[in-house]
Amino acid sequence: AIGRVLAGRGGMVSVAASREAVQERIAKWGERVSVAAINGPTSTVVSGEPEALQELLAECAEQDVRARQIPVDYASHGAQVEELREELATVLAEVCPGQGRIP
Repeated sequence: AIGRVLAGRGGMVSVAASREAVQERIAKWGERVSVAAINGPTSTVVSGEPEALQELLAECAEQDVRARQIPVDYASHGAQVEELREELATVLAEVCPGQGRIP
């Protein structure tokens, strides 16, 4: 049920650029798009609203910046996930850390 809250409302795009360059590029979309992951010095993933991501992909294509849409329909690691904070805290409240044992 938790995943259904986010499904269909977002997406993710991988951009072949540094975090700093991507942050500058996506600033115009405000909270609609945010950095989701930094996979390397020139590999940054963003997440956000589908329409804004399509605009980002078009802009990257026009400027010869390699970018590709990740085949998901949710905006992981972004602002939309904040909506799940209380529900996740409740669902995971009984989870306690423990030491592992290796035979």
